Amino acid sequence: MRKRVEERVRKKGRDFNKKKTGSVPSFKVSFRDCNPLDSYIWFELYGSPSDREVNLIGSAIQSWYVMGRLGAFNSSNLQLATASMEYDPLYDADKGFNVMPSSFHDISDVEFQENWGRVWVDLGTSDFSPIDVLLNCMTVLSADYLGIQQTVFCGHRIGDWEECLTNRGVAEGAQGARPCMAPKK
Repeated sequence: MRKRVEERVRKKGRDFNKKKTGSVPSFKVSFRDCNPLDSYIWFELYGSPSDREVNLIGSAIQSWYVMGRLGAFNSSNLQLATASMEYDPLYDADKGFNVMPSSFHDISDVEFQENWGRVWVDLGTSDFSPIDVLLNCMTVLSADYLGIQQTVFCGHRIGDWEECLTNRGVAEGAQGARPCMAPKK
């Protein structure tokens, strides 16, 4: 293991502080005709994403979905959100267990055309707290890696997006092109 670390230091040099490649300005957020059970989330980047950037945004969205599918975004069970950590906080596991479940239902692969990306989501029985969590994540992704101009929640069509145009997607690890897919329903 030591040899691997030494080799990594030799390759990267002693400067482990990576230069940020994202965007300094914050991105615009808007909502259009929202139906949380059948909507797209759109991302406009400053330029066409590299394969690495497609994988990065796709991995973030897939992780967000897995957390939502497992009920992580259940605002009716936020027992520690306002608790002071100066004292020993209490968590009532029975209360957490007896709260009405809240989970995402479905999601599509992330697709890109030029500098626009989209993902179809069905937020299921969850409320809108996952949107805040995703926006927090996208803020850091935009600043450090991607450079997002705007994020639009909902709406089935934006700009000159062409259905069934060959898209790069996350499912294939962004290794090439694939035909577009209709959202899972």
